[in-house]
Amino acid sequence: MLPGPNYVYKCPNCGNFLTNRSLLSGNTFGARRYSDGKVIAPMFPAIPDLTKCKKCNTIFWLSRLKEIGTYDCGKKQKSAWPDADDAGFLGIDDYFRAIDSGIAENKDMELFIRRSIWWTYNDRHRDGKKMFVDENDEKRWKENCEKLISLLDQSELDLRIMTAELKRNLGDFKGCLDIITSIDDENYYWLKTKIINECEQINRWVICF
Repeated sequence: MLPGPNYVYKCPNCGNFLTNRSLLSGNTFGARRYSDGKVIAPMFPAIPDLTKCKKCNTIFWLSRLKEIGTYDCGKKQKSAWPDADDAGFLGIDDYFRAIDSGIAENKDMELFIRRSIWWTYNDRHRDGKKMFVDENDEKRWKENCEKLISLLDQSELDLRIMTAELKRNLGDFKGCLDIITSIDDENYYWLKTKIINECEQINRWVICF
């Protein structure tokens, strides 16, 4: 992994400075791939785009802002912005707040946020934690999964597979199997076998491939 420069931005609401890292190169050695499509790669870490200001809690897309400066990785204290906050990923409550705020200006943006909600819930399972805090938490997770399914283009194979996984998570094993067994691409045979086995085991939750 070769880090690139750190980019500096201003919160569009209060003007607070925040920085976001970049990568010049990376690799997927040691990466863990999951059934929900998430890949966790130590040598190719994800970089946030949708984030929030730690001072005023405003949520915004970094890709919609123009950077105001850069500094080399590891040299923050020698830069003009030593006290700038580091941009971070949102939590579940903030992702739902982003949806409610109307920050998703199109279908792709909404899909990105709703998939992020799904992945962040699944992170609880990946980390060995309880999936839901209470019944209301489970209810909004379910509603998000259903709305995410409605956004997925079933003509695209990867999105059909995502739909199947969402249905498995929701406990609709027949719906999952109907989609998975209809895939005849031999490159996905290994995936079909694993997902079919999880359905037969009545397992709803994300698995590591």
